Amino acid sequence: MKSTDKSLKSALDLAMERLEKRDGALAKLTDAQKAALAEIDCQTKAKLAEMEILGSERLTKAGEDPEKVEPIKAEHCAEIKKIKTRAEQEKERIRKGAAS
Repeated sequence: MKSTDKSLKSALDLAMERLEKRDGALAKLTDAQKAALAEIDCQTKAKLAEMEILGSERLTKAGEDPEKVEPIKAEHCAEIKKIKTRAEQEKERIRKGAAS
């Protein structure tokens, strides 16, 4: 049995230590950066909600015809992925500004 003087650490603390070892110290975000990240999240949620409403309307108009429904669903999924990707890219750009 191995004895250590270290106190027990939470899973979060252990994960953060591993990340720090792998990626280096995490950059501290300014209040402006935090606000910009929150704004991106808010805009992304709004765009996704809009896409959900528009997608539902289009599916309703398409009825139950699989030939009409499948392309609408595929386009809907692609658009959601595009919105999320853009948001993550923008957030990463803001985060990198913290490291500078």
